[in-house]
Amino acid sequence: MVDLDKIFMWLSLSDMPVKKLYDFALSFDNLQELWELKSYTNHAMKYLSGQEFQELISLRDGGSLDKLLNSIGNSKVKYVTLNDEKYPSVFRNLDVPPLVVYYIGNLDLLDTRCISIVGSRACTRYGVEQTQHFAYELSKAGFTIVSGLAEGIDGNAHTGALRAKGKAIGVLAGGLNYIYPAINVQLARDVVNTGGLILSEKAPDVNPKNFTFVQRNRLIAAIGEGVLVTEAGENSGALHTVNFALDMGKDIFAIPGNINSRASVGTNDLIKQFYSCCVTSPTDIIETLNNNYVEKHCQQTLDLKVDKKLTLKPEEQAIIDVLKNEEQHFDEILEKTKIDAKKLFGLLTTLEIRGLIEKLPSNFYKLKD
Repeated sequence: MVDLDKIFMWLSLSDMPVKKLYDFALSFDNLQELWELKSYTNHAMKYLSGQEFQELISLRDGGSLDKLLNSIGNSKVKYVTLNDEKYPSVFRNLDVPPLVVYYIGNLDLLDTRCISIVGSRACTRYGVEQTQHFAYELSKAGFTIVSGLAEGIDGNAHTGALRAKGKAIGVLAGGLNYIYPAINVQLARDVVNTGGLILSEKAPDVNPKNFTFVQRNRLIAAIGEGVLVTEAGENSGALHTVNFALDMGKDIFAIPGNINSRASVGTNDLIKQFYSCCVTSPTDIIETLNNNYVEKHCQQTLDLKVDKKLTLKPEEQAIIDVLKNEEQHFDEILEKTKIDAKKLFGLLTTLEIRGLIEKLPSNFYKLKD
């Protein structure tokens, strides 16, 4: 039986949208069935085109997965999968969490207080100055600066953090072997060498595509307590990050710009739509985040617990009930729940992925702490 890590790493080699891969994987009661899939079945047709299916199977059987597994141990790149207890909590509760997080650097930074800074690639001198200033002061105040290591505002956010001798997190749209743009390769090294982190949900050799930048933006939004837009045009991709952050209930901040500058249309529109997001000093952000932190953290924890409880299916709840008092062997769970063995394995896998239970050696299971 193949382990879940190998399945998730196989899927991460694909350049298809993550949601499509996630939905396809979770459509199987038993992920072993996905791994053993050879032919284009009616079930597969519901999720993938014929070409997509063949490309996915080729990644598994054509040597790409073996190459990844062989190379990962000999590089600086590390990984953690959705199946791992060390998987970052900031991602676990997303509607579509990364199946694998590949990273270089200090993964523990995801547990620190973070602020995400985003904006346009084609920024003005004003955008550069304000981005570096805010990143510098927020970093000095103890926040880890999160951005996308892209040209323009992203790169300047990381630069501001490094100038303050603070920590930065760079989230990539493609694999870690494809820093984009290439001029930021040295910046990525500087981020890591100063105790920072760069990460991606795509395998190291996967090229970024247009839609993967939007996918990446949901991760940037998830990491930060809030999102600061320092300068953005009308159709800036940074506004996707704002929309993700709003869906997550995060704080949004925007720096007002010149009303005659096309580079500030997006930020000024944000302020017109959400007037309270306007900030003119890093202190505005620090005070807001500090005032909201405890209350929001407690409420989010409560909401998460309630949500997990309410979304359990009857058979899932039966498994949770069996595990309430002590760890149980698969056979004991099978006997007590009367669930078909094949289906039980799939349900246990799903509950494990959702972070509700933990698989132990020798086929024992227990509730996750």
